[in-house]
Amino acid sequence: MAAKQTFDEEEGALLARAGSFPEFQSLPELTAAALREISAREGLDFATALLYDRVKRAPQHAAFIGQIDRRQSPKRKNSTEDRTVLVVPAAFYRENPNSGADGKLILQEAGRLGFRAELVSLSSTGTLEENSKNILDGLANHPGEKIILVSLCKGGADVKFALGSTWTHAHFSNVLAWINICGTLNGSPVAEWLLATRPRFFLAWLYCKCRGHHMAFVRELVPSLQSPLSASLKLPSSIRLINIIGFPLRRHLTNRFMRLCYRRVSRQGPTDGGVLLADVCRLPGAIYPLWGADHYLRPESRARQVIAAVLEDLTEGSNQAGFCSMNETPAIGQTAQTLSA
Repeated sequence: MAAKQTFDEEEGALLARAGSFPEFQSLPELTAAALREISAREGLDFATALLYDRVKRAPQHAAFIGQIDRRQSPKRKNSTEDRTVLVVPAAFYRENPNSGADGKLILQEAGRLGFRAELVSLSSTGTLEENSKNILDGLANHPGEKIILVSLCKGGADVKFALGSTWTHAHFSNVLAWINICGTLNGSPVAEWLLATRPRFFLAWLYCKCRGHHMAFVRELVPSLQSPLSASLKLPSSIRLINIIGFPLRRHLTNRFMRLCYRRVSRQGPTDGGVLLADVCRLPGAIYPLWGADHYLRPESRARQVIAAVLEDLTEGSNQAGFCSMNETPAIGQTAQTLSA
């Protein structure tokens, strides 16, 4: 099966314990505050496993998850030739392509399945306004085509910003679906952490300066009521939203910087290393939780299977499992990432 998941004995026991845990039986009960309390009482790994279990059981997600899990290894189909996959990359995708930020994995799987696939050319550290304009231009270059939009990390924030003005919805009229992969739609606590002290700010500034970039995009990602991402996301009702979210434990992380981010962000609760899972599990649409994957869905082998299965699922126009008519995220004042100050 395309999305078959295997666990080692220790992780299997952890997930079994989460499945039989008598508290917080439904996903809505697992608020950010509840997850922090569970993390303090039962440990961060258990809190992550519990949220993973409740997402899989949630009625609004279970049918879609089961559908993807049942798919055999997708193969190339001629019926996909009328559809184009546009990939919106993450920050620093030019400088760090090996991180997964460049969306190469999605482009490869889309091409293998017979889709036309293209990367939306963005500035690696462009502001939300700059990158949203490039997204709208990219959509305008494909008139009359059926578009599947895929975003990674900050690319999700760029797409949300592009949808922010009512008049831009016309640009999305031919978008069938948006696959949001670990998107920072309400900002990222990593940005808050980087700017919190002068030494960290200086190191971030120096990194950007040496590569000819500005820091404005980092400031935009700080979760706050003044952030340009603080407004609710409102999607056109015609767009199907699918969220693929990584659920790693610290032992799953292989990248040094991701381990550092995970350690800092996890003080606020379960995280994929870039966002708080309490936030992304409140997004509208369908959620596919990917156990053991980090913010860029590494390791790649498992991510390839899931992405291919989701793309194939989207070729079946009659299949609407996971479609959500309530296409609105809560404003940032209602999310876990609101600054405690």
